Amino acid sequence: MRKTALSFILLLCLTYVAIAQVQPPAVYRIGLVLPFQTYTTANRIEEFRTAHDVVSAHKIKINEDAIASLDFYEGLLQSLESRNDSFQIEVYAYDCWNSDSVTKAILKKPELKTMDVIIGGMNTATAKTVADFCKQNKIINLQPFSPSKSLTSDNPYHIKLAPTIDSHVDNMYLSIVDSFPGANIIIYTSNQAQDKSVAARFDSLFKDYNKTAATRFTSVLLNTSTMMVNGKKTTASEQLKAGKKNVWIITSFEESFVNGNFRVLYSMRDKYDIVAYGMPTWLNGDILRLDYVNDYQTRISDPFYVDTLQAQTRDFITAYAALYNHNPSREAHLGYDVANFLMDAVTQNGKDFVAGIATQRYRGTGYTFDIAKNYNRNASTLPAALSETVAPVNFYENRHVNIYRVVDYQLRRVF
Repeated sequence: MRKTALSFILLLCLTYVAIAQVQPPAVYRIGLVLPFQTYTTANRIEEFRTAHDVVSAHKIKINEDAIASLDFYEGLLQSLESRNDSFQIEVYAYDCWNSDSVTKAILKKPELKTMDVIIGGMNTATAKTVADFCKQNKIINLQPFSPSKSLTSDNPYHIKLAPTIDSHVDNMYLSIVDSFPGANIIIYTSNQAQDKSVAARFDSLFKDYNKTAATRFTSVLLNTSTMMVNGKKTTASEQLKAGKKNVWIITSFEESFVNGNFRVLYSMRDKYDIVAYGMPTWLNGDILRLDYVNDYQTRISDPFYVDTLQAQTRDFITAYAALYNHNPSREAHLGYDVANFLMDAVTQNGKDFVAGIATQRYRGTGYTFDIAKNYNRNASTLPAALSETVAPVNFYENRHVNIYRVVDYQLRRVF
C-alpha cells in the first residue's frame, strides 16, 4: 500500500512538472520588423484624402511593401484582439524601411533582446539580418515573407512560413504523380543557375519514382542552350508523344522566356495533349500572355488559398471588412494566420515551442502551415537515410503549397 501511495505521489509530481513545462508565459513579447515607411505612407494617405478629384487620387501611389506591412499588421491585430489567451501579449512594431542599415540600427535597441519572437523582415537582405540576430540571441524568428533558402543555416530558431522553391517543386511533382500517372514529362530549363537547380530537382524526383513504380513516367531534361538528349540535338516538339498526356514543366522565372517557348509549341496543341507546369512567380507577371497560360491548361503553385466554406474564414472576412471597409488582402490573411499559429503554439507548448511544432499542421483562413525540419545534410558524413537523425537543423519550414489550374482565365485549386 505504501509503495502504491509513493508511486501515485511520484506520478502526480511528474505530471505537475510536465504541465509546468508547457505553461505559457505571463507576458509574451512580439517584435515586428517591417517596412511600414511610416512618414511617406502617412503623407500619401493625407494626399489621397484631400485630393480634389478621383483622377488625382488615383495617381497617388503607396509603396507596395508598405501596404503589405500595414495589411499584415491589421490582420495580426485582428487575431490577437479576438483571442482570449491566458497571458498578456505585447507587440512592438518597428519600421525598417526595407533598409539593411536601418534594420541593423533597430536591432541594436536593448529591448529587441527581450523579445520572445521577432517577425520579419520582408525583403531578403533585411530578413537575413533579422535571422542572424535571432540566431545569435536565441530568439525565435518567424519568416512569413521571404522564401529564400539562403537566409540562414544551422539555425534552430528560424521558422520559414513562406515555402521555399523546393516545397513548390515537391508539391507540383506530387500533383503530377496524382493526376497524370505514366505521363510523358518534358522538363525545360534555361541556362540560368536558379532555373537549372529547379529542373534538376524535378528530374531527380521522377528518376527516383521510376526506380520502384509499376507505372513509370517517360522523362527528359532539356536545356535550351544546348537542346541535347543522350548526345543528340533535339527540339521540344520531337519530345512530344501522341496518345499520351505530355506534361511540359518550364522552370524559368523570366516571362519573356516563357512566352517565347509557349509560342513555339502553340500550334501543336491540336495534335498533342499538352499540360504546362510553371513557376510561382508567374502569378505576379505583367507580360506573360494569358491566352497561352489558359490554353496550355497551366498549373501554377501558390501557398495562398481562401476556403470560404470554413466558418473561421467567413468570420474573419466579415469582421475585417466591418472594421476597415474592404475585404482582407492576402497579407491581411497572412497576418491573421501567423498570429493564430503563434498563439496556438505558445498555448500548447509554452514559450520555447519550436521543438514541438515539427510535423504539426495549422489550417488558417488563407494559409496552411505544415511545419517540418530542414536538415543541413552537408554537415553530416553519414548516408542521407541516417543524416536526418544527426545532422543539424538548418531551419524549420512550411511545406504546404496549393496547385492551381488555369481554367477559363481563372484559377481553380486542383491539389
